[in-house]
Amino acid sequence: MISPVTETPWNYPGSRWWTFDFHTHTPASRDTPWHTQNLTLTPEQWLLRYMGAGIDCVAVTDHNSGAWIDQLKTAYADMQAQAEAGNPPEGFRPLTLFPGVEISASGGVHVLAIFDPAATTGDIDSLLGAAGYGGTKGDSDGETSRSVAEVIAAVLAADAIPIPAHADADKGLLRVNPGTQQCALSAHMVRQALEVEGLLALEWLDVANPYPQAVEKLARPLARVLGSDCHSFQGAAVPGSRYTWVKMAAPTLEGLRLALLDGNGVSIRRSDEGAFDPFKTPAHVIRSIEIDRARVMGNGQPARLTLSPYFNAIVGGRGTGKSTVVHALRLATRREGEIRALPRDSEPRERFEAFATVARGRDDRGALKADTALRVEWQHEDRLLRLNWQANGQGTPVEEWRDGQWQPSTSQSVNASRFPVRLFSQGQIAALAGNGRQALLTIIDEAAGVEPLKQAFEEAKRAFFAQRARLREIDGKVAALPEVERRLQELENKLKTLAQGDHAAVQQAYARAQHQARAVDETLAQLREAASTLRQTAENLLLDDWLPQHFGEAETDLLAWRAEADALLAQTRQRLEQDAATLDRDIGKLKGDARLATWRARAEAARAAYQQLQAKLTEQGVADPQAFARLTQERQQLEAQAKALRQLQADRAVLVKQIADQQTLVVERRQAITRQRQTFLQDKLAHNPHVRMNVVAFGFDAFVIERSLRELIEATDERFADDILKVDDGQAQSGLAHDVAAAADRDKLAALEAMRNALIERPGTLGGKFRNYLERKAEKPEFADHVLTWYPEDDLKIEYQRDGGWYAISEGSQGQRSAALLAFLLAFGEEPIVLDQPEDDLDNHLIYDLIVRQIRENKLRRQLIVVTHNPNVVVNGDAELVHVMDFKNGQCVVAESGALQEKAVREEVCRVMEGGREAFARRWKRLGREV
Repeated sequence: MISPVTETPWNYPGSRWWTFDFHTHTPASRDTPWHTQNLTLTPEQWLLRYMGAGIDCVAVTDHNSGAWIDQLKTAYADMQAQAEAGNPPEGFRPLTLFPGVEISASGGVHVLAIFDPAATTGDIDSLLGAAGYGGTKGDSDGETSRSVAEVIAAVLAADAIPIPAHADADKGLLRVNPGTQQCALSAHMVRQALEVEGLLALEWLDVANPYPQAVEKLARPLARVLGSDCHSFQGAAVPGSRYTWVKMAAPTLEGLRLALLDGNGVSIRRSDEGAFDPFKTPAHVIRSIEIDRARVMGNGQPARLTLSPYFNAIVGGRGTGKSTVVHALRLATRREGEIRALPRDSEPRERFEAFATVARGRDDRGALKADTALRVEWQHEDRLLRLNWQANGQGTPVEEWRDGQWQPSTSQSVNASRFPVRLFSQGQIAALAGNGRQALLTIIDEAAGVEPLKQAFEEAKRAFFAQRARLREIDGKVAALPEVERRLQELENKLKTLAQGDHAAVQQAYARAQHQARAVDETLAQLREAASTLRQTAENLLLDDWLPQHFGEAETDLLAWRAEADALLAQTRQRLEQDAATLDRDIGKLKGDARLATWRARAEAARAAYQQLQAKLTEQGVADPQAFARLTQERQQLEAQAKALRQLQADRAVLVKQIADQQTLVVERRQAITRQRQTFLQDKLAHNPHVRMNVVAFGFDAFVIERSLRELIEATDERFADDILKVDDGQAQSGLAHDVAAAADRDKLAALEAMRNALIERPGTLGGKFRNYLERKAEKPEFADHVLTWYPEDDLKIEYQRDGGWYAISEGSQGQRSAALLAFLLAFGEEPIVLDQPEDDLDNHLIYDLIVRQIRENKLRRQLIVVTHNPNVVVNGDAELVHVMDFKNGQCVVAESGALQEKAVREEVCRVMEGGREAFARRWKRLGREV
């Protein structure tokens, strides 16, 4: 059974894909079971079968008859009226009927003719007369009196589209003899038919079938479409079994003709080509851009551009507001930082700054007014958000569509991860290829997911800084150890002197008794604390109460179980309380122990003897009779202090090793950033024929390294040039930055280490003024920390291909540089990308080989918005939606919007774009003079 095509709501403007069955039959064909067996089938039933199969467009092509066309149209109109009244027939969905006929030409070759949806049965009858068909209507065996070529010409003259039916099979124009590529029909006759100007397509049943060799060159350029050739709703050839995807703005004959001109691979795709999801949209889509009350745009009513999820082209003459749209999008998405990362004097930055200025008077520069508002509707999967930007800084930055209205989003954050978009203003790509390599690195990092690695690098540095700060704290404390040890030695000497007299034994006994008393008191206190802990533990042994509403009297078994649990815990609690009481009693016994009493007597005797000795010394005129006690106490304090400081010394040794390990981790985290960048570039540019890039760890440009180094030491002026970077005739000659830049990749870390040592140790090879400056900087201890973790940013070596060889991008022209960078920027990413006049400075062959090809590939995975003044980009890039900008009545306006298949859009493109008509003619060369 054939699965119906999945229907997807499509609410986007511009071209889209439609399912088209090019070959169908109704009971008007006399070889159908409905006719031969007189089976009942109403027009409504016939329509519902195609609707149920998910078909959007049906060519009604009965054998030499149009008898059912008016009936089908009338039935569909009734069904549509019911749907519009809110009571659609079950299974109804929109369906476009293309009136047609399958004509049996002279020689038995069948030719389909497809008319405009407005055509009628009468139009079919007129064509059959013009083709010379006099047989029975609906009979497939009758033939016209005209040749195949003449029938095709008659179809074209009737403003219909001719398509040789099942051309590779029975009764087909291009069938071959079995096992050969020889025409089964007269090669001359076949050639005449294929040479009729205006023939665009063939119905081809099996793409594996060969063309006849004699006419292959004529046949191969034609589109190959597929229809069900359904004669009944039984068997294999039923609605939805075979069909063709056709890309059109709307299902019209003109749209179909242009799609067939584009052919397979562009606007035609057969159902037998495998899985195809034409309604799959990128995760992020910009739905619309709205500019309200800008200086020369959006006054009176906002200028609004609705967008397709695929390729949108914005065209127009100079000064019509094309770049205004890009600048507005940049402001609304808060991506000003990317353009401001370029050198201040770069042209794209200057243009943006001029735009983003609020004009205060008629002669002021600036494209904004004080009340300018910009709005961007943004679709992320199934959520619709709106970004708001106002020149006065007011308003809600992010809104979300909920419950049929815009409401403030729960998060007001506007950042690159939430609203990812690639924005490249006019000239920005060329600037990136020149002095904007660091800005290009930012783009690479965002696409390559480098941010987590950067965060890890910064975390490693912060940990290093904290460890270094702890080391300085320890060093400050340990510095006191020699003095503590000296004082302790002096005390030892004094105490030794006092101990050498007759009273030494008394003093020593007293000191020993004091130490013992403290130890005994501490032990008893710990025992009492243990008893208290047991009681506290017992008090805390409780189960949470059960809520009575959940446990009724009926649950006797469960309540009994809970009672046992409570009893179990109560027993444990009782035992603990008993143990605490027992411990209290035992502590009391210990306090009254005879052994402790004996010791207390000894200690009291030692104290009494000591007091007698002190009294005696006082009588003998000793100046400080309390000296021994005071010195003993002071020695105890110094011993504790020395012990703590020696422990800090041991901790310091461990910390020094940790700091060394952390510094190694900092290096590894920094190198991980470089590796991630290089891996990304290798993956995305592996087979790119236009550009290749390599990441140079820590850079190679002495001037870039110099800027980073000067920021590190806070000397951003031109001081100390002889030491930092000496330049002669524009070339770096010597200095710290030069030494790092000139080092080979394998020696780069060593060169950085040498530079760090120079900044910290300040050797005599540096100039005196520079040494003095560094000495003042070193007064801040954090200075050395930052020096030890400083790594200049990576740089990019970019090469472009020319004449089969690879050359440094600096050697290329601006156009070649831009082409190389553009090839890179289009090589990766799934977020929307906005390009403002990317074809500037590119040769014509590059515009097609690079931009057009890349656009066709990119729009399969991401939304594109391209501002261009080159018609080839629009026409050959197959833009799904075109916005034509113009300047009218002092305002930039959207003059026309739509698909290229719409005549009004084509006329506007030809009017505003030089070479537009020629571009259309090249793409649709068979269309004739009217494009």
